[in-house]
Amino acid sequence: MTRPAVRMCARCQRTTDEPVLVHEVHAATGPGFNVYACPDCSTHYPPQPDVLELLEPNHRRSRLTLRIYTVDTAGTVTADSGRLEIVAGGRAEPVPRTSAYPPCACPRCRTPR
Repeated sequence: MTRPAVRMCARCQRTTDEPVLVHEVHAATGPGFNVYACPDCSTHYPPQPDVLELLEPNHRRSRLTLRIYTVDTAGTVTADSGRLEIVAGGRAEPVPRTSAYPPCACPRCRTPR
């Protein structure tokens, strides 16, 4: 014979034999605990998030904006060629090697690929 689950409602502090799980508290240093409510009070709590939805990757993409212009010796902009936006995917993408991006003199750019 199994005993019925008896829990105290977190909202009205009465015991109930029909507890509803309304929240899971996770602890970094030990075991967590569950928060229960009676069926009447459980409607006052928001629905629990789906754990698998929390694990989905963030779809925010990295963005780099370059302003391209020429400056004279006095610091005045003489030619403004506009802006160039580079949006990276999930991982950092290398800058494409075209005539718009002349390679610099560093050893990484001088090595052939």
